[in-house]
Amino acid sequence: MDVSNHPIDFESMLKFSAEFSGDPISGMSVLEKQFGLLQINNVYHYTDISGFISIMENHELWASHIAFMNDKSEYLHGKELFRERILQKIANVSEPEKQVLQNIIKSLDKEISDGVFPISSKDVFSISFSYNRDSLEMWRGYGKESGVAIGFDFSQCHSLPGMCLIRKEMYEKLLEQYNNIPENVCPNYKHHFLPISVLYEDEKKLELVDQAIDMGLTCFNNQAKSLVEIATIAASDFLSDLIFRLNPQLKHRGFSGEAECRFVDNSVKRSDEAYRIHYRNRGGIVLPYVKYKLMDLNCRPLSKIPICEIVVGPGLKQSKTIDSIKYFLGKNQMSYLVNKVHASDIPYIET
Repeated sequence: MDVSNHPIDFESMLKFSAEFSGDPISGMSVLEKQFGLLQINNVYHYTDISGFISIMENHELWASHIAFMNDKSEYLHGKELFRERILQKIANVSEPEKQVLQNIIKSLDKEISDGVFPISSKDVFSISFSYNRDSLEMWRGYGKESGVAIGFDFSQCHSLPGMCLIRKEMYEKLLEQYNNIPENVCPNYKHHFLPISVLYEDEKKLELVDQAIDMGLTCFNNQAKSLVEIATIAASDFLSDLIFRLNPQLKHRGFSGEAECRFVDNSVKRSDEAYRIHYRNRGGIVLPYVKYKLMDLNCRPLSKIPICEIVVGPGLKQSKTIDSIKYFLGKNQMSYLVNKVHASDIPYIET
């Protein structure tokens, strides 16, 4: 049979894998596409001068523990949305479906999801980005100092040589295996640079929650034709993993001005020694974080970081900050970025 005129429908394949095979990764991909959570836009990482220097010198981004960030309802918001909707639905489903939903209610308060792709609710680390290149709401967090927004060119990140992320400790372990020759390293557990959008709008969040729950029940009904007990376990595991993956993407609407997208690290690791947690002071709080190396798509050192722009925020020393950043870049083999340093258009100064 000639299949050249019959293109593969990958969306249908993902949906089938999610609803029949119970694959939470496929389920996540379906929802990302349906709700526009993966946008092909440049994204901006806001940081202070110390953070900027560290990122550029070390080719690293740090993922911070979301429990110690500026939203006290972080992660809990999504969990409670799912709990509320499941309790509303549970009275209107069949007895076998009810068992699946009861299992999920129990799993919501666990530290690790119940599925075969275990996800943590306790150790959730995030690298935050914004779709806004010049946000007053973001700049206000830096007071009289000039913050910096590093703009990553999404198109360059995904075309050769591109950019991926790999846990620093994992990369160092691999480097040892390849006699400390970076060009010979074979990638392992790397992640593509794919920040996922945060949902703020209440109506959209509830729609996504409903879609996820319905996907889990469809998974159960597709498999229940063979054996209800196995189908209950499979659907419960699938939905538990999926919910734990989705929770970091649901935030209170009060934070919508951040226009955030985030890279989330919350998979349960096989070996803790390869995934060290670091700690630093942040405003009097001991902030846990993990380090990611910025590498090209083949997990080789980057010759150029795919940056579209470096925006220097408003501050008392903005002009001098810009000059100092350009000097720093020129002296550190990053002259290709000097002309990409721009001042914020916002004339804000904290008094």
